[in-house]
Amino acid sequence: MAVQKKRIREKILANLANYGVQWNETERKISVANFRETQAKLASQTNPNQEVYFEKVKKYIASPEEIDILKVEPYLVLVDQSKEHNRIWSYATGFWSIPVTTGYGRRLRYFVFDKQNDKLIGIVGLADPVIGLEMRDIKSISWTKEQKIDRLYNCMTAYILGAIPPYNRILGGKLVALTVMFPEVRNWFFDKYKNSKSIITGEQKKPYLVYVDTMGAFGKSSIYNRLFNWDFIGYTKGKSHIHITANGSWELIKKVVSPEDFKTYKYGQGPNWKMRILEKGLRELGLSTEMMSVGWQRGYYRCALAENWKEYLQGKENTVMWKNLQKNELVEYWKHRWITPRLENLQKKLTDITDEEE
Repeated sequence: MAVQKKRIREKILANLANYGVQWNETERKISVANFRETQAKLASQTNPNQEVYFEKVKKYIASPEEIDILKVEPYLVLVDQSKEHNRIWSYATGFWSIPVTTGYGRRLRYFVFDKQNDKLIGIVGLADPVIGLEMRDIKSISWTKEQKIDRLYNCMTAYILGAIPPYNRILGGKLVALTVMFPEVRNWFFDKYKNSKSIITGEQKKPYLVYVDTMGAFGKSSIYNRLFNWDFIGYTKGKSHIHITANGSWELIKKVVSPEDFKTYKYGQGPNWKMRILEKGLRELGLSTEMMSVGWQRGYYRCALAENWKEYLQGKENTVMWKNLQKNELVEYWKHRWITPRLENLQKKLTDITDEEE
């Protein structure tokens, strides 16, 4: 077993090095030469190759000349389990330059289409939030452990959100972020979970989507920067499992962690469980859990959907006072604040795409 662990240890270190991640045994710390390059390499291995799906989904993909920027009008479509939707989703996620997970526990995924041409603008994936997140628990909501257990059910995390080409050239990502506030999203959440019990407490919870958060891939995100109702709270500590579990090493970790530990997983525990298992595996291999402190700090953002979101999440109030967030007003805000002042430049970006293709 000692020989096997030695080989596994060497393989994990080799996998990390292959992605530009070095482990300094003497200083017991990890170093990354180029965060973006490492993330891109991991993404190329874990994310779908959009070219594989293009022929089957191209009718949903806009060409630049099919877009009148001032006539962009988003509408939302829930993602179902059909092959068609799976292909569209896989095609879209292939554009992400960081590894895309599938989300944990509860999931709510939707497409954002443009009514003027029925082409895909972008996608949104909401999932159960991690159980422990200091930036959310202390800096944003300031709730107790008991309050969190009671009301974490009313929070979701956008694990993927953004626009695809060519809409990403015209600030489509900001528009997609605004769709989280469309009333139909919280209505979908209500309808989907109104008869469900919380996995953590086993109780029937009020299915109110009060709070959505997300993290920028590389520090702050240009999508949420100065965007209405998306507040920047601060930076995470830069601890992650993706650089280890997304590069083939997760299967190696499984060989040194007992099956009983894997049985401790419960639906809804998500990445917190994976971090705990990884810590055990690293210790079994004589490696430090500091390997998870990769150093890329991510900007943490929140989008509150209720006026009394903090009081509700802290359990001080039991009735939600929804913010008056109307679809048409959010779209007009996007056009007035972000599009009209930059229209000539954005139009040129679309034209440049056409020129590149010719």
